[in-house]
Amino acid sequence: MAEELEVRWPRVRAWLERVRAAAAEIDPLVREMSAMRDAYDETLTWYTSGGSASKDTHSDPTAAQAMARTQSFGEQMADMQRRLDVLTTTVGECGRVIERMVTELSDRHRDVIEFYYIDLMPTWSEVACEMGVTYRHVQRLRDESYEWLDNHVRC
Repeated sequence: MAEELEVRWPRVRAWLERVRAAAAEIDPLVREMSAMRDAYDETLTWYTSGGSASKDTHSDPTAAQAMARTQSFGEQMADMQRRLDVLTTTVGECGRVIERMVTELSDRHRDVIEFYYIDLMPTWSEVACEMGVTYRHVQRLRDESYEWLDNHVRC
């Protein structure tokens, strides 16, 4: 079925999957950045509060290690921030395209697309449960949505 979707609605599905994938990456990245920030603060606090016998990074290897670690944290945080910026831009741009795309769908068709791609429900079965319909009915609504969008909307 996935191969069939790729062939029948490649443009619409590509946009929808792109925003879903980017949105799914944001929360774990933010959590990782928070943990990294905490580790950075802990290392910096240790270093500045006398955790090392000397602040002289040339004569004290632990001080040198602490300084190198804080510099490494800074570089990693900068890389993560750049990745987060790319993801939020992608979600924002794709989200606007999706909003434009789904405005002309019926409420039921729009719900199917929004539950899965915007609300990030993990499976189509959960979308069906949320809507109070069968999985098969959600598949039909999804397929009709893809087809309509592919024929009427230009990304």
